[in-house]
Amino acid sequence: MLKKFKFIVVFIFIVLSPLYVFAAGETGADFLRVEPPAETAAMSNVFAGIADNLNAIVFNPAGLINIKYPQASFTHFSSFGDTNCEYLAGAIPFDPKKYGVIGAAFYVDYTFDFPYYNDYGDQVGNVDNYDLVAILSYAYQVNDWFSAGVNLKYFDSKLYLYSKNGVAGDLGVLIKINSDPDTFAGISLQNLGSQSAYISVADPLPANIKAGLGIKFPMGDQAKVTAGLDVNRLLLDDELPTLDIGTEVLLFNVLSLRAGYGFRYSEQSVSLGIGLKMDSVRFSYSYQPFDVLGQTNRISVDVDFFNNVTTTAAAADQNK
Repeated sequence: MLKKFKFIVVFIFIVLSPLYVFAAGETGADFLRVEPPAETAAMSNVFAGIADNLNAIVFNPAGLINIKYPQASFTHFSSFGDTNCEYLAGAIPFDPKKYGVIGAAFYVDYTFDFPYYNDYGDQVGNVDNYDLVAILSYAYQVNDWFSAGVNLKYFDSKLYLYSKNGVAGDLGVLIKINSDPDTFAGISLQNLGSQSAYISVADPLPANIKAGLGIKFPMGDQAKVTAGLDVNRLLLDDELPTLDIGTEVLLFNVLSLRAGYGFRYSEQSVSLGIGLKMDSVRFSYSYQPFDVLGQTNRISVDVDFFNNVTTTAAAADQNK
């Protein structure tokens, strides 16, 4: 009974807390809101409460504490208007209860051959257009049910002759609610910081509160289900809060089927994806169709280093 009450209280807090955040005005540097990984995109970017691998850098840095081996990840993200994004991340775990986990990520979005026209409508060249973000992350396990994490970000943006840069930070916590089934809650405050101006006015950053729940449970002997929901609320913008739900079914510890649905302002979006696990390497693909803008496609490759070595050593110790 106590566990059920605890779950209900945390559920209400997680889901409703972003809805009551006051917001007014406009923000800039929207590229800080990019969430590149294909695995999470296929689940409508639900990951604040799941946060069990390297993708936690983007959604909730406290989740890095779940990494057991050094990991690396690469994503190519093809978006609207010939915009592309390249994302690279990595993390190294130490003793979680003593030293924590340190990670880093870098991504850049850009366009090819973005034309520049003069006042007479003649194309006179191409416009340099890119946004790059570098992230340094750290997570620490406070106790068996509570972890905390932080991101430090530096970013640089250029559009034609104008450029700007800035710094930002994320703060995240991950709470284990229950063990049967495994249930987690997470909250992350994102993009707290400042930036310079392209010309004369520096807009506030898109500071955001992200709150989520995640649950994992077996479905028979050969399947495992992971499901969650995330709520997002910009702190300084008049946009309405968003709600996303997503799920993954892992079959035979090899094939992952993923889907998600996002309730976003006046638009509702579907996300689909697939994953393939081969020893220490995982491949992910996601597809997101949009009514007017078109569609987006992402491909990710994730690698666990020394996974097989650690597993072999553990097996040898058990046989002694």
